[in-house]
Amino acid sequence: MSEIQIELIQTLQTEVALLEGSMKVFSILGHPGFFLLAIIFLYWCLNPRLGLRLALLMGMTLGLNLALKVAFHLPRPYWVSQDLRVLESSQSFGFPSAHAQGSATFWGLIAMDARRRWFSIFAVAMVVLIGVSRVYLGVHFPVDVLAGWAIGAAVLFGFLLLEGPVGRWIVAMPLYRQVFAAFAGSVALFMPSLLAIIAIGDWQVPISWTAGALETSGVPIDPLSLHEAVMASGFFFGFAAGAAVLRRHEWMPTARNGFWVCLFCFIIGLVVAGVIYYGFGLLVPPDFLPAAYLQAAAVAVWVSWGAPILFSWLTRGVGDRGIEM
Repeated sequence: MSEIQIELIQTLQTEVALLEGSMKVFSILGHPGFFLLAIIFLYWCLNPRLGLRLALLMGMTLGLNLALKVAFHLPRPYWVSQDLRVLESSQSFGFPSAHAQGSATFWGLIAMDARRRWFSIFAVAMVVLIGVSRVYLGVHFPVDVLAGWAIGAAVLFGFLLLEGPVGRWIVAMPLYRQVFAAFAGSVALFMPSLLAIIAIGDWQVPISWTAGALETSGVPIDPLSLHEAVMASGFFFGFAAGAAVLRRHEWMPTARNGFWVCLFCFIIGLVVAGVIYYGFGLLVPPDFLPAAYLQAAAVAVWVSWGAPILFSWLTRGVGDRGIEM
């Protein structure tokens, strides 16, 4: 089965070599970093409620994806075949594809919110092209992408099914319980990855995989690291807790004050987020997982609460106020 899939990847890379540039672009559009920037822009500038929903949903789908990767612990194509052109690399296991799963949940929720036929067609095209790009670049087998799409769709369906009742239950809580619920949710997000690590016991990454990945891409792999799972968990807690506190304030998306005000606030907000993230990283060892949790949580609190408060102060007297979260 793997040999057939590798042959398919080789065919794509050789027969449609002119698509390399566009495939790299679509791969970027499926990267968690792109999703994060898009969520921040929506939350700060256009639609805080949709931004919050996306932040929580993407935290859930990423946490699940990281746990499944460890649970299945399957290789990426270029780890096991030196006959492929390595156009991109990754340190984590391959199954299921995080790009495919993330794009299905991200674009799926936006399409459900927009309720426009043309946008639904666009969203489906984005999901398909992002998945195909991962196969073309040699970082995923086709089955990784297919599984990612299916799991992403299932996560989205579950989120839409439970969002209403769970949201009303949490909103009815006092603030301190909402913050605790955010923390409990972040722990629940991290536990599957931890349990997956425990479940595989003494299993070690085959030397042939690590050597093959390093030889073909020049980048070492570290697929058993819990760092990304901890960061996702911390960001989930910080974003949910910050948004709960922000509900006590009235504020408006910065785009209502004009394009330049929106752009100014967005840039200022990102600069401060970068200072918090990299400043925190300078103070603590990068491999200390509790610090990684606090680092991600601090950035998320700034994004979901600190920045909107600052923007309200900066734009005081500009435009109308008030936005329902």
